[in-house]
Formats: sequence, structure tokens, C-alpha cells
Amino acid sequence: MTLSSQSIVEAALDLPPQQRNAYIEDACAGNDQLKQDVLVLLTKPDYETPENIPESARSIIGQNVGPYKIESIIGAGGMGMIHKATDTRLGRHVALKCLPPHLTVDNHNRERFLNEARAVSTLDHPNICTLYDIGETEEKELYLAMPFYQGYTLDKRIENGPLPFSDAIAICLQICEGLLAAHNHGIVHRDIKPANIIVTTENIIKILDFGVAKISGVNLTSTGVSLGTVAYMSPEQLEGQKVDGRADIWAVGVLLYEMLTGERPFQGDQAPSIIHAVLYADLPDLSLPAPIPQDVSTVLQKALQRDLEQRYASFSAFMADLRAISSNETIPPHTIITSRHNTEKAITTSFDQNTLDDLVSELTSHVGPIAPVLVKKAANNSQNYQELCQKLDRHLPDDETRQKMRKRFDILSSSEIADAETESASSLDEEKLECMVDVTTSFIGPIAKLLVKRYGKKSKSSDELCQQLAEHIENENDKTRFLQQARSCF
Repeated sequence: MTLSSQSIVEAALDLPPQQRNAYIEDACAGNDQLKQDVLVLLTKPDYETPENIPESARSIIGQNVGPYKIESIIGAGGMGMIHKATDTRLGRHVALKCLPPHLTVDNHNRERFLNEARAVSTLDHPNICTLYDIGETEEKELYLAMPFYQGYTLDKRIENGPLPFSDAIAICLQICEGLLAAHNHGIVHRDIKPANIIVTTENIIKILDFGVAKISGVNLTSTGVSLGTVAYMSPEQLEGQKVDGRADIWAVGVLLYEMLTGERPFQGDQAPSIIHAVLYADLPDLSLPAPIPQDVSTVLQKALQRDLEQRYASFSAFMADLRAISSNETIPPHTIITSRHNTEKAITTSFDQNTLDDLVSELTSHVGPIAPVLVKKAANNSQNYQELCQKLDRHLPDDETRQKMRKRFDILSSSEIADAETESASSLDEEKLECMVDVTTSFIGPIAKLLVKRYGKKSKSSDELCQQLAEHIENENDKTRFLQQARSCF
């Protein structure tokens, strides 16, 4: 009997926190969608306003900050308040972070932060939470508008015990991909920690808070300093030295160890004891429990070297070692992530390659660079196009998107496609049909070739062919342009 997500959550809550992830893994029995639903429910934040929130923060609920109407407070910390808000211009929800004035009261800090924010906003990577907007209130308080993601922060997941090895590696690799992209643009995060990692309902990692930590001015001697920050800081950061991308590698090493064991490698109840452990104590034993491959311990030891020259020099090398150990295929390697054509060459099935390319392109806009792997696996386990689309449905964010994608690819489930792929159209001139393929491809992609062959075989006239193809174009303006260009083929 298959348990419901709610019943699994209720049973998990009856267990000690450190045992919950293991129970969920068993209860979901390989059903990835069920597991993700359970994790979102289990780690769902309390939507009531957090305690100890200044009245000034509560008072703006219902009011506007710039073009954003504040709905609720969803987070609070030393880096400011985070609100759920509605962009009144576009009608979409955003996460609005309001930075307290003390962080940016200094003009130098303010300019440095603005420059960093501008740089981060140029990053276009599926594992990075980019900035929608930046602005300033009348009280000189800066705010950042970011996407509002459904999902949970990684710290909530880790609270429920060690993660399965495959999950930990998949999450770690996605974090590495995002940070590698940032490093390639000269941006170092400096504050990687579980609370700054969101796992969306589509199981995509989003890294938060680029640039904010750089201006935080953390005072390591303060008793109020966040343990959640210090625990992941590299030795060179704690000593106040200039840092580069290797500081982020250290933080990811700490995070990976914590995901695999449920504990941090450097222990301490207060900031000074953690700092001492990182800087001076004997390095911890990084051996891992079975069945985790022990070679992962070697990777961790290299990621957590105090000597910068002994640590991984880049995420490229770090990821290469992890992939070699885990044979992880959750996302494509960074070396091919920037080229759609390269990533898709790995897909080899009996399905039409142009159609698979189009499916990859369609899916990438929703799930990011994991799309080629999802399409490849679905294609290898599907007998026809209808079954292929059904397997991909669960990776789409909502029913509306599923319906649009299914409508676009419904034609592929027709048994006539097999004939259309192998037989030449007989009703219309072949040269004119080739022209139609070129025109249609510019509007709907590689699937055009199949559609033109199918409709070309059945259509009694060029007008009928053009109208049938136009039905696959949603935008009315594009449809009009298509009809104008298509008729020039005849």
C-alpha cells in the first residue's frame, strides 16, 4: 500500500530528528516525486511572523516598499528582514530582503554593495538566485527583490538527519555548478551555509545572498555572531585575510560532510570554540559511515586543507573527483553546461533526435541544465512519445505548464508520425515543403520537420497546411507573421 505524503510526514515527526530522513527514504520506496512532496511538507516553514521581530518590521505588512506590497515576514536575521511581497507592476510574488541601515550607512560600503549587486544580477545560471531589482526606501534602507521559490532551505533538511548519499552528491554538485559560474565572473560568495541554499519543489538548488556577506562586517569577537556563519568560514576568512574562491570550496566541504553525517566537522557551542577548532585543533576524522565510498573522505580532506596551496584550486577539480567516485549524472558537467548542442549529443535513443532536442530546449526553461539527463532517461524507458511526455510531466512546475507542453507535443503520440518520419509527402511539392520546414522551425523549433511531413501528406492545399501548422503557435502576433512568411513558399 502506498502511503500518502501527509501520513509519511506525521510518522516522521514521531521519530527523533536524526532518524527522519532515513525513514522517509524507506517509506517513499524510490518514488522521487512522493519524497520531494514529503520533504517540502516536513520542512515547510512556519508562516506565522517569527518571534522577536521589531515592531517597525511588523508595521509595514500591507504597505508598499517601492513597487512591492508586503504580505508577510518569512525570515529574519543579522542581514535584515525577508518579506514575501507582490510586485504590483508584474503581479508576481517576490522575496524582498530589506537590509538594515547599519550595514550600508557607510558610503563606501553602500557603493561596494551596489557594485556587487549589479555584478550578481548579470549572472544567469539555474543554480543561482539572481536579483530582480534593487532599490532604496525613504529611510535610506536598501532592499533586494529576488524570486520567491516554493521549497525549503537546506538547513531544514539537514535537521532531520543525514541525507542519502546520492541526494547529498546531487545537491553538492549543483551548488558547485552555481559557484563555479560565479567564480568565472570574479564573484566569491563568502557565506555558503545551509540556510543560504534553497531546494525548490522541482529539486533544483538555488544559492542565495551573493554579495551580502561581503559588507556584513562580522565581528568574530562578538558573542552574538551567528554560529551558522562561523561554522562554514575558512581559516583565511577567520584570520581576516584576503579570500578567493577557495574559501567557498572550504565551505562546501563542510556542508557536504554535514549532509552525509548530520554533524559539522568542526564542533563548538560558541563562536570562539568553533574558531579555535578550525584554526588550531587537530583536524577531525573525516571517515564516513558505510555504504558511503571512503574515497569521499579523501575529497573532503583536500577540500578542508588549512593550507591554501593544498586545497582544491577550483570547483572544476573538486567536481571531477566527486563525479569519478559517485558516477553522478544528476546534472551535466560544467564543461558542457554552456552549450545546449554539446549537452544534447549525449542523448542517443530510437526517438527522432530533432524532437528530443526540442524537448530538451522546452524543459531547460523550467528545470535548468538537468533537462538533457531527464530527457535521456525518459527516452530510454519509453515506448512512444506519449509515454515519454508523461515521464517528463512530473518535472514541470504546474498543471498549466504541463498542459502547454503536452499540447505542443501531443502530435508525437500519433501512430501516423512513424509513417511521417519515413515517407515523403505526396500531396505537395517536396521543395515547397522544405521551405515550409525552414519557416516553421524558426517559430516552433525542430519539431517543425515532423509536423510539416505529417500535415503535408494530408493537406489538400497550401492554405490548409499553413493553417494546421499555425495552430501550434500560441502567440497571435507570431501566428500572423508565420502565415505571411509561410505563404511565400508557394
